[in-house]
Amino acid sequence: MWLNIKSRLRIINIDKPKGWTSFDVVRLIKRKFKENKVGHLGTLDPMATGVLPVFLGKATRLIPLFNESDKTYRAVCKFGESTDTFDAEGSVTNISDTRYLNPEKIKHSVKFFQGEQLQKTPAFSAIKINGTPAYKLARQGLKIPNKTRSVIFHELVVESIDLPYVQIRVHCSKGTYIRSFANDLGHLLKVGAHLTSLERLACGKWFRTDNSVSVEKLEKMEMGNKIPWINPIEILNHFYTFAANSRMVANIKNGRAVQVSEMTSIDENLEKKEKMFFTQENTPKQAKVTDSSQNLVAIGQIIWENDMNFFKPSKVFI
Repeated sequence: MWLNIKSRLRIINIDKPKGWTSFDVVRLIKRKFKENKVGHLGTLDPMATGVLPVFLGKATRLIPLFNESDKTYRAVCKFGESTDTFDAEGSVTNISDTRYLNPEKIKHSVKFFQGEQLQKTPAFSAIKINGTPAYKLARQGLKIPNKTRSVIFHELVVESIDLPYVQIRVHCSKGTYIRSFANDLGHLLKVGAHLTSLERLACGKWFRTDNSVSVEKLEKMEMGNKIPWINPIEILNHFYTFAANSRMVANIKNGRAVQVSEMTSIDENLEKKEKMFFTQENTPKQAKVTDSSQNLVAIGQIIWENDMNFFKPSKVFI
């Protein structure tokens, strides 16, 4: 998935170190690549480590396509202690005896959270209340109104138990607070708990630990062909794709729809190809256009209009 060439659209998957904010990573990328416009997918707290996809320049226009991506984490919870922030950064608010906890009881309680849940957001969060982040109000000692959101725990796996610590792998929907999960799990077991470490293993199916690069390695890399750029063509492999000639590219660049008669569909492994023809009965299909050099030109929709298939661009990258 890595590109060893200078890509027109630059995306890089950073393994964020502990103690760094997500904006610290953005600041590093801006400085190293001399790019003013930089954005990232899914904020990580300073305490958390792991996958942080970063988009540069025009590639930032792709971020909305991945905002709904599921996340996968490895979390370590400490039982017997509750904190005001639900993690190790906060002050301890309660201490309980954990002698009666056992692996069976913990595993049984974890299963309770599987599926859709109504989760209470922590007081120390970036959620805005009348335009002000909740954590700023909480630091002033102000009472934070209770807010809940619907989240989904797709998979919860207890990986190890060494009381008072329990390591759990969590596959969940976007917007899930793992800190809240730790706190709620401790409350269910009536001993309290808080999050002591968190590593993001994946953001969707495209950004994973195995295609991330550490800040330390990135800082040592020289500019040129060795930067591990993520190929935008591959992370959009769920879109239909076709190559456009120079005339079509020129029309798309000016925002015009272009006629297409044949599309090439690429599966998840980018190996099997099949040809498809769209007919009047088909609903609009998400599609991407590449040029003769396999650079991403635009994304948009294939529609049926006036007895013909047209590609209508929604985002143009040239």
